[in-house]
Amino acid sequence: MIILKNNILSKINNKKKILIFFANWCFPCNILKKNIKKIEKKINVLFFLINIENHKEYCLKLGVKYLPTIIFDFKKKKILNGIITIKNILKEINNI
Repeated sequence: MIILKNNILSKINNKKKILIFFANWCFPCNILKKNIKKIEKKINVLFFLINIENHKEYCLKLGVKYLPTIIFDFKKKKILNGIITIKNILKEINNI
């Protein structure tokens, strides 16, 4: 599939962006990934799933210490860790 730069940029610019740090061996992370798929179908949000095994330096730089970790807002430093319900995720998305 060919992705045109202008096409992908227009899709990204119109969405809220949220980082999710996970590991494949993490049971709560796997539950969260399933919940994220449900949320993506309902609202205009772009989730970036970041595997900590592949991006250790990036995780250290951002201070990710627990799994799963969701970063909602870099400016306000809004971060949630651990088992996170769909309801709490939606609540935080509405606050950004």
